[in-house]
Amino acid sequence: MLVDRDDYWLNSEYASWISDPDDKEAQKERERRKREGIKPPPLPVLPPVGMRSAKDMSVLVSEFVEKRAVVEPPKPKPRLADLVGQWQTG
Repeated sequence: MLVDRDDYWLNSEYASWISDPDDKEAQKERERRKREGIKPPPLPVLPPVGMRSAKDMSVLVSEFVEKRAVVEPPKPKPRLADLVGQWQTG
């Protein structure tokens, strides 16, 4: 579990190092999440990345997928204009 937590910490830190708070796309995404009431989970959902036996890994992966499904925001419905555009361009 220590490897999982270190990996999560490093990825989180790296994301904060390379992200630009003034990026227009990031600002739009933050506004969308705020509008839709999407909040981060109270505790982070850590993906298993450490070396484990196949049996242990399969149990941890299934638990991770279940936890992530609970806290993952619902996918937004596609806009009709986007669907029509896809149909016209193939």
